[in-house]
Amino acid sequence: MKPRPLRSLRARIMTVFIGVILVVFVAITAIFNGLVSRYISSTVTGQLSAVVAVHIYGTSPGGSGIPDVSGAAPTVLNTRPAVFSLSSDFEVTTLQGATVAEQQTALELATLLKSTGLDLSTIDNLRLTSASGTYYVSCIANPVNAGHYLVFYVDVTGVVNFAASVNLLLIIIMVAAIVIAAVATVLVTRRLTRPLADLTAFSKRIGAGDFRPCDQTFSDLEFATLADTMNQAARQLDSYDKDQKTFFQNASHELRTPLTSITCYAEGINCGIMEPGPASQTILTEANKLTQMVEDLLTVSRLDSIATVPNDVICDLAAILVSAADDQRQVAQGRGVTIVTNIEDAPLMLPGNDKTLHRAFANLISNAVRYATSQVILSCRRDAHTITITVIDDGPGIADADLPHIFERFYKGADGNHGIGLSIVKSVIEQHGGQVAAHSTPQGATFTCTFPA
Repeated sequence: MKPRPLRSLRARIMTVFIGVILVVFVAITAIFNGLVSRYISSTVTGQLSAVVAVHIYGTSPGGSGIPDVSGAAPTVLNTRPAVFSLSSDFEVTTLQGATVAEQQTALELATLLKSTGLDLSTIDNLRLTSASGTYYVSCIANPVNAGHYLVFYVDVTGVVNFAASVNLLLIIIMVAAIVIAAVATVLVTRRLTRPLADLTAFSKRIGAGDFRPCDQTFSDLEFATLADTMNQAARQLDSYDKDQKTFFQNASHELRTPLTSITCYAEGINCGIMEPGPASQTILTEANKLTQMVEDLLTVSRLDSIATVPNDVICDLAAILVSAADDQRQVAQGRGVTIVTNIEDAPLMLPGNDKTLHRAFANLISNAVRYATSQVILSCRRDAHTITITVIDDGPGIADADLPHIFERFYKGADGNHGIGLSIVKSVIEQHGGQVAAHSTPQGATFTCTFPA
């Protein structure tokens, strides 16, 4: 599909304004002319019909039988009827004493009637227009002169000319309105496009990585709101950019430590200064740490991705928690720790991403196993409004200095691993609309995850 050509805001507003003005004035002109034409027609035809229906004819000199209609009352349009006699071959007979103008009008109407090709006896309230005027005409047979017709007419040229003058005035007003609308559009759009240009420059600056806020003040509420929103977005992007840089710096540092150990032990084996057995075991341990760290980093990267879309399926939190516990049992047995589950039999359903939830619960259990002395207790229950999952260990607890920071990325407390696991837990739980909190007592640490039921 071919894209529409781009048009400026000024052109669009001007087109709308001028279009509305044209439509309004065309409608006004059409309505005015229609009403005027209808009013003229109804008034004049009523006057003609009344004159024709009188049937009282004066006697004119020469016996022409032309009635005297000079006494007819004028209409509100100040029109008066007139009459002349016309033979069947369109020869004009007028009253003696008719003015030159009346004689010329009679001759003109005779010519017009002849050009219509109509039977004179059938003409009733016919509108005729010539270069010099507009008339309404009715014809009846002359009862005095056989073969002649009485032609009654009303000259409405003055009224029609007045209507034409009003039309001209409307056109002048319309042109003036269009000019005013064009000037107003230029002034209004100039006030609109200037802030838009400033905000466009600001958005380009954000796109180039310059997240300094826009300190310009806008007098229009909409532009001020847009500027505030863009400033908020710039601050968020700046924070996100700094977090990413810090993330990569910390990740590089954390990855370098096991890589350095692996390299040193491998070189020791290669140079024959270390026993292959213990050294290879150390290399394997560090490689496992490195693998776990890389997986955590990939998980963090996916969670931090702006384009991440949750895989919304219906998850059974109880089943996911049991599966995560089973994955950690071998490690727990190696440390002499027992994992005890206290989970309701009924499914605890929640829409979300089952893989990331599994990873979060596995991290929580792994963290508890690392610090537990002999036992980790898992529980999952539901009430009217929430689903609550708790992971409790019987270890030494969390130091008061570490407790406010344990969910921060790359923060490691005493005997911590690499400082990513609990930050993953927090991100996953919050992505699913839940909250996670940690509490510590001398008898151990408790992590509580709550989700809306």
